[in-house]
Amino acid sequence: MALSDKEIRKRILDELYWDSSLDASKIQVTVDNGRVTLTGTAPTYSARNRATDAACRIRDVIWVDNRITVRYTPPPPADVSIREMVLDYLAANPDMDRTDIRVSAKKGIVTLEGSVDEYWKKGEADRIACRVRGVCDIVNKLTVVTTRSVADKAIADDVRAALERNFSGSTECLTIRVENGVVTLSGTVPNWAARRAAVTAAEYTRGVLDVIDNLGVITPAMVKGVC
Repeated sequence: MALSDKEIRKRILDELYWDSSLDASKIQVTVDNGRVTLTGTAPTYSARNRATDAACRIRDVIWVDNRITVRYTPPPPADVSIREMVLDYLAANPDMDRTDIRVSAKKGIVTLEGSVDEYWKKGEADRIACRVRGVCDIVNKLTVVTTRSVADKAIADDVRAALERNFSGSTECLTIRVENGVVTLSGTVPNWAARRAAVTAAEYTRGVLDVIDNLGVITPAMVKGVC
């Protein structure tokens, strides 16, 4: 039996208050047919992202819209300092080898441009930048330039195999399509964990240039036996 919106909201609030890395008193939660909206303020960009993670851990959540505003106290560093710190963090991370990343910052909004040689490094650059104090948002314009091409069918087979290895639930209603290195995930999955597993499987597969997530979450309690 699916949780009601009221039950989902209560569980999310409990999760937020349980998480000692968050100040849940400044976060508001609304739920409409399993779709969650988060508003309020967070002290850092990382904390803002952790609020999304907390909501995603709750059963029967099908979407999370994070509208939390980052509000630093005391005031954040100047943009030039933010830019320099992001560059330092990227340079210090060995995963960022064979990348050509340019960074700019304006009013705490960091823009990443340039190229990486694997798709997962695009997301990793995001995660590295978000840890810098003063970052309020990230605009990721990085492109993927691979050192070798991989056939679309091989990419699709690898994504499917990775998903089957790492997720125990049913993915029979999920479709994986690859065209010119761009992976499109469509269909439905039974929960948010399955959605995240499918996206992760695509992100870390060699040869992927981009990932388009068109998945919908339909729990067995919502519609039984229908894709």
